[in-house]
Amino acid sequence: MTVGTSLPRDEHAGAAAYREQIALLAETLPSALADGDLSAFYDVFRSTELPFVAAAHARQPGPLLRLCFEILHRLGAISPATALAIENHYYVTSAIATAPLADGDARDARRRLLSVIEERRVLVANTSSKVHASRLGAIGTSARRRGDGFRVNGTAAYMSLATEADVLVFITQIADEGPAIFAIEPLHDNPSIEIGPYLFPEAMLDSDTHRVTFHDLDLRADALLVGPRDAHARAFIAFEMAWHQLLIPALYLGAAAGAIEEVRRFARATRARDDQPLAEVDGMVADVGRMAIEYRSACATVLRAGDRLAAVRRFPDDLGALEHAVDDAGVAKYVGTRCAEAVVGAARRIVGPRSFTGGQLLERLSQEAMFGPLGPEVSSVIERRHGRRALREDPFLEQWW
Repeated sequence: MTVGTSLPRDEHAGAAAYREQIALLAETLPSALADGDLSAFYDVFRSTELPFVAAAHARQPGPLLRLCFEILHRLGAISPATALAIENHYYVTSAIATAPLADGDARDARRRLLSVIEERRVLVANTSSKVHASRLGAIGTSARRRGDGFRVNGTAAYMSLATEADVLVFITQIADEGPAIFAIEPLHDNPSIEIGPYLFPEAMLDSDTHRVTFHDLDLRADALLVGPRDAHARAFIAFEMAWHQLLIPALYLGAAAGAIEEVRRFARATRARDDQPLAEVDGMVADVGRMAIEYRSACATVLRAGDRLAAVRRFPDDLGALEHAVDDAGVAKYVGTRCAEAVVGAARRIVGPRSFTGGQLLERLSQEAMFGPLGPEVSSVIERRHGRRALREDPFLEQWW
């Protein structure tokens, strides 16, 4: 079953059509997970308009972020790992679509890429080129100018959606110049691109995360989306990271919502030793109330931070606003992912050992929710950034928040 690809332009009718398609994905995903084969799920995903919402909302960053949040939240309630793969597609396409850059060759290149994505109905993988090394944050790839184009070599440890994606957008360093973002299309059937084995062979298998290695990969000049010679290249990379930090908690908070739903079902179907339904026991009511409050507070934090990012309208005028939006996005990621892990853990303690019997959803959520605080920025990095700011010479009460 698929949904028609033509959506009405009316805002309310369009929202209803999107929700119909989200419901279809949520209906398709559990059986695909049970079969251990997500290809049918991705076929349905491509048949909807959901992968292409960035192009449709290019001038509406606020509504786009809330729509991406809703999609990832719903899928994260079923499988955070699968939602993580899709999140990678969304944060890259959304950043490209909404970056408030002046007109120019770089912006035109991004517009062309969005057109390719929409017209060919393709999915986008990405990597920041981070690699496991003795130094934290090490970049494992590099590019060199070669004639009118570039040659790329090296390895990146993390690339989600690796086997399902059609296009790769990745960050690397151009030798002796600085950071740059390239796009490769097609991603597969290229002898210079080696997709390695699953990086997470168990708990996060369904994120489709692999190592990728480039062997003398030659790229044309027009593969460069953002280069060190572009004005505000670093601002764009920060803007893209802010999108990533905001959408990551969306899917993990979906896991928290899914866990609360499992508790609701358990408490309504189970009776205490005095034959009172657990859903009516005062202690249970209070426990679940705390979980719901933490979840709602975290969602509000993420959406508020999204409003901050949507308010960044133009570079260079709004570079100060971008700095604050990036900080808020880090806080949102920190709060949202920690909340999700805590809520899933609390739900597991309420439901007890049956959380791990008979293919219980809480088993999957428990295994996958723990990955939330680990990236893209780990919690310790965010803590230290805000700790240094709080301990500056100027009084904390006078600092911007």
